[in-house]
This record gives sequence, C-alpha cells and structure tokens, in this order.
Amino acid sequence: MKFCLVTVGKIKEPFIQEGLRLYLERIARYADFQVLPVKEERLVKGASPRVIMEREAARIREKVPRNGVWLALDRLGQPADSLKLFGLLNRYADQGQPRVYFIVGGPLGLAPALLEQVDGVLSLSPLTFTHEMAALLLSEQLYRYLTVQAGEKYHK
Repeated sequence: MKFCLVTVGKIKEPFIQEGLRLYLERIARYADFQVLPVKEERLVKGASPRVIMEREAARIREKVPRNGVWLALDRLGQPADSLKLFGLLNRYADQGQPRVYFIVGGPLGLAPALLEQVDGVLSLSPLTFTHEMAALLLSEQLYRYLTVQAGEKYHK
C-alpha cells in the first residue's frame, strides 16, 4: 500500500521540514510515502471562510486522484489512537486498497462538503494543530505502524 500526505499549504517551519525529511527516509524502507502540498488560499480581511475552504477543497479534488482511500484529519473527527489507526490501515490493506491519502486542511480546516466526500474523518487529538504539526505527527504514526507491521520494535 502507498501513502500520500496532502497538506493545504507548504511545510515552512524548518524544524518540521527536518522532522518530515527524517520520517520520509525512515518510511521509504517500508512503503512509498509522499507529501503533496496543495496551494492554500490567502486569508484576507473580509474574505468568507466558507469560500476560502471551498476553493482549497476544489484544489484538493483537482490534484488528488480517487485511486484509493481519502482520510481527512480534523480535530472534530473520529478520535484515533495508534491502535485504531493501525487497525484501520490493516483493514484497507486487507481490502487491497492501493493507496491511502491523508488530507490535512489549512488554517480554517477543510470544507464541510469535502469532509462529506472523504472515506473517513480522523482526529489526532482534540487539540488544534497547524497543518505542519499534524503532518509531522501523522508521519511518526505511519512510521510506527510500518515498523510494527514489519515485526520490528519501535524505538524512536
């Protein structure tokens, strides 16, 4: 199974770039994993948050193929601890899903219409994280999952 992390907006923080680079290298030993940024809409005074999220959702739909499972990350989604996430990924693997796309919204989150179109909505935490932090946390969890699947101890 291949994995893709879709982020609204680029990863700009140097420490998060470094962390993602580290996890991309580690994950590459087990699976294909890529980060796919989607252009974020500028937040300008007076702009409608709904319109901004809808424009970002349209970019996601244009850029991300429907050749696999779409999982959105949202603080109001289904709470997912590591074991629940691992079970979900195992189920997709058993179903023969070729790819899992993890979709992380921008500062305003993801458009409600997009959340209705995805295959699942997960929450990493009831806390709100930047898309950059969510990307890093998810990458660590994906690495943890892959090492467990490979029968290795997770040490990092």
